[in-house]
Amino acid sequence: MVPVVGVRVLPPQPKKTVLAPVPKNSLKGLNSSQIDAVSHGEGSLLVLAGPGSGKTRVIAHRIAYLLNDLSVPPGNILAVTFTNKAAAEMKKRAGELAGDRTSGIWIGTFHSICLRILKIEADFLEGYTKDFVVYDQNDQLGLIKSCMKELDYGESLFSPKGVLSEFDAVENRGEVFFKDDFYGRALRELYDFCKSELIKRNAMTFNDLLRLANKLLSENEEVRSRYQDRFSHILVDEYQDTNVAQYSFVKTLSQRHRSLFVVGDDSQSIYGWRGADINNILNFERDFSGARVVKLERNYRSTSTILGIANSVASKNLGRKEKNLWTENSEGEKAVVFRAGDNADEARFLAERISHLVESGGFSWGDVGVFYRANFQSRVIEEGLRAGRIPYRIVSGVGFYQRAEIKDIVAYLRLIQNSRDDVSFERIVNVPPRKIGGATLQKLRGVSEVGGFPLLEAIEYCQEQKLLSSRALGALSRFLDIVKELRSAAESQPAAGVIKRLVERTGYLDYLGEDHQRAENVKELLKAAEGLGDMILSDFLDLVLLATDEDREDSGEEKVSLMTIHAAKGLEFPVVFVVGINEDLLPHYRSAGTLEGLEEERRLFYVAITRAKRLLYLSYASQKTASSGAYSSARGSVFLDDLPPEHVVYESRRKEISDRGSDRSAGSSPPPQEFWDEGKSLKPGQRVTHHIFGPGVIKRIEGKGNEVVVTVDFFGAGVKKIVASYFTA
Repeated sequence: MVPVVGVRVLPPQPKKTVLAPVPKNSLKGLNSSQIDAVSHGEGSLLVLAGPGSGKTRVIAHRIAYLLNDLSVPPGNILAVTFTNKAAAEMKKRAGELAGDRTSGIWIGTFHSICLRILKIEADFLEGYTKDFVVYDQNDQLGLIKSCMKELDYGESLFSPKGVLSEFDAVENRGEVFFKDDFYGRALRELYDFCKSELIKRNAMTFNDLLRLANKLLSENEEVRSRYQDRFSHILVDEYQDTNVAQYSFVKTLSQRHRSLFVVGDDSQSIYGWRGADINNILNFERDFSGARVVKLERNYRSTSTILGIANSVASKNLGRKEKNLWTENSEGEKAVVFRAGDNADEARFLAERISHLVESGGFSWGDVGVFYRANFQSRVIEEGLRAGRIPYRIVSGVGFYQRAEIKDIVAYLRLIQNSRDDVSFERIVNVPPRKIGGATLQKLRGVSEVGGFPLLEAIEYCQEQKLLSSRALGALSRFLDIVKELRSAAESQPAAGVIKRLVERTGYLDYLGEDHQRAENVKELLKAAEGLGDMILSDFLDLVLLATDEDREDSGEEKVSLMTIHAAKGLEFPVVFVVGINEDLLPHYRSAGTLEGLEEERRLFYVAITRAKRLLYLSYASQKTASSGAYSSARGSVFLDDLPPEHVVYESRRKEISDRGSDRSAGSSPPPQEFWDEGKSLKPGQRVTHHIFGPGVIKRIEGKGNEVVVTVDFFGAGVKKIVASYFTA
């Protein structure tokens, strides 16, 4: 049954029925630190959970402890994370411990929880009804282009993608503020116009879900009290990844009961570029008075050697919470640092070593993960793996719900659900082709703008007033009939029935023709809907709109996995290769100029290291190839200097190098830090310390020998030129 528009449905209140007693095994199988966290009493708690320390287990047991041991009604518990896959895993594990007691818990991503609240409280949203839709990035770009055209802003002045990036940045900061200059004032006008257009179309962006939820909670006492009263226990996973808006949402909801349980690791905070604020976790005890901290330092994943490397790397950051990973696992083999001649040589080494590991019988292709800083690095790696006949997959690419054919079907469904969704109308009015020309659509847009009604309603107006040719009206009328028919079907059928009818009525599979892969994708969407039973269209759309690439299941194929380090977070592999550990790549040249940027890049390196369970390989090239084909020297990353010599062995093509710091045979290749003798091995991008100005990052090195001068951007003291001998690296 389709919900009635305009009727506000109050959130279901916790049931008062007495639940059957269950064994109180919520603490079974936990170590002492995990027990300390799970059994925490009143007040807020930060669980500082290192990689491989069982954080998901702790959250699941905490939920079970609240339900089984403290008899907290499930409807009073809110558990928030960042992906649907993580939320499903959280719910599954909690269900294994507490059974059907978990059925009333609110578990989901920040966006899904906010969407749920906004759907319930739609009456308080000015200009919106509860059937609003959520625009993805492509939809937003289309809207921005439309608004730019309306305001006569040419793309030579503004890039739509650049504008979207600016909008995301200000909203992630929690306040909409633009500079008071020509560009800033123009952006402000465009931002306000886009927001008014969104309301007109009954649509929101993903950022709007958090923004408007926070607005409701801050400005409407009735709404705020309702949810503050309800959620007596709030749990947040991956707290180090929260931005300002998410922090505000959590803090507001937890103010009444002051029982906030967050799990995170500041050393794995790697999303500052998209708004995550590491200060949320660093300042937790200050922001939530009386809060406790429990550290989960025992690692169940990696060898002690790998953890020794990780601890050494993490310790070099100034902005961090003290933590020391340890394990009862074996010491394991030393990590290999390989100095390649160039990127092609690096790829050959990768292929040779992977083949050797698999052929020796100790590992399979699927046991190996290859990480790099930027997507462009995969090309040379792929060439090397193909030459070595090594099967591989790239963990990236176009997500299922971002494929053109799926977006077409979803656009139909959104227009059925929300007749004001002009973006969806524009996408599918001529898909499959209906011979509706550009001139016809332009006239229709004019009628819509003058009349102040959406494009779908503009068709009916044109029919009544006979404003278009009979041929154009015929094509538009047939499209309108399809939408009306499908809307009628949605009133009595589940989402699967609507999709099936849509595909048949539009002849979409015939339109795809011989493109069998795209046709299979459409059938897969229908299969997914059928698997959801009687779910109504609006709920199905909510699931689709919030789906992300991270929610996709592993294919299960035995192939080497290639991915960026960012994509590797949350994964683990018996064997890990981190390639391209060169200056300007890791740390990336765009980030190495500030302390914050440099330390986030080091945390990224830490994340890569801690994905490894048994073997770790780190490689870099001593030469790079320009687009002209010419070679130039390349430098190993400053992060290689953070590696503890007792846990690392160095190799090159000419001869294996002994442990760093020990004697080397004549002709053997030196480790990275001995490549440059200028300025005491100082390098651009490296962090240094001055006895007066404190820490800073090297921007430039000039001169030779005793006359080396280093230009440094000091954190707090600004840019200075200093003789190199005054530094301690």
